[in-house]
Parts: sequence; C-alpha cells; structure tokens
Amino acid sequence: MASRSEVEQQIAFGLERLSSQNGHHEFEHLCRRLARQRICSNILPATGPVSAGGDQGRDFETFRTYLHELADTSAFAALASSGPVVFACTLQRDGIPSKIKADIASILDGAPVSEVHFFAAGTVAAAKRHELQKWARETHELHLDIYDREAIAELLAEPDVFWIANEYLSLLVS
Repeated sequence: MASRSEVEQQIAFGLERLSSQNGHHEFEHLCRRLARQRICSNILPATGPVSAGGDQGRDFETFRTYLHELADTSAFAALASSGPVVFACTLQRDGIPSKIKADIASILDGAPVSEVHFFAAGTVAAAKRHELQKWARETHELHLDIYDREAIAELLAEPDVFWIANEYLSLLVS
C-alpha cells in the first residue's frame, strides 16, 4: 500500500499530465466534484458551446438554495452556499497570476459574485497567492481562494474524495 506522500505525488503527477493531454474538461470535472465535497454543494456546471457566449470565466458556479437555513437536515444543506460563488480552473503552468486576474475581470462582467475559488494545475507560491487575494479584496471587494496543484493533491488524497482523483487521473495507487 502506498504512503500518503506517495499518493499525493501520484495525484500531483496526474494533474500535471492533464495539461499535456489537453484534459481541461477532465480537470474542470475533477475540480467541480472536489468543490462539491469540500467547499459548497449547490453547484452547477457551465454548459453550452463557446459560440453561445462561453462561460465568462465561470467554469462552474453556485445556484440559489434556501436549504442553508436547514443545515442540520442533510450533508447537502450543510455545505450549501448562501451567496453567489464562482469557480474557475486552468491547466496553465505559467502566467497563472495573469490568468487569475483576466478570469476575475470576465467573471465580474456577469452576475454579482461574493467569492471566487480558483483551481490551478500549476503551482502558485504562497506569497503570490496572498498578493492576489489582497488585490481581489482591495480592488474588487472579492474573496479569492486559490488551490494549486499541491493543495489539490493534498485534498484529493483524503480517503472520502480519493475516488475523484482515481476517476479523472487514472491513478495506479490505492
């Protein structure tokens, strides 16, 4: 049986491999399923062709639910977001800060949003993450969380969500 560290390394390698395989859709699906388990449950995927207007930087987003007031009734209700939350994903390894800023500009052109969660298959140094969070807060009064390859790998190595990594990354560890 693989150690926790080996599992995280395999997941990180799988995430990195997605970019060379043009696996953006798989990455979006993986991130959406992870977000449903760890961030909020009331999530809708972006659908439709680019010719219909694209996703405006919103790879998936929350829908309004009133169940958050009944948080003790179900796991779904307990994780339901009470405000508009948007999620964006990228397989880019370079220029991630610029990509985040560009996606936030697109996101803010649409319906109001209270927070953005950004998933990146590349790495983002902690100092750069904090700088971007400060920029989003001061410039747009927006809460920004950034999950890079290492953070995603750690999250996906948890036993209750490991199936997500296994399904989308075709891992050889168990």
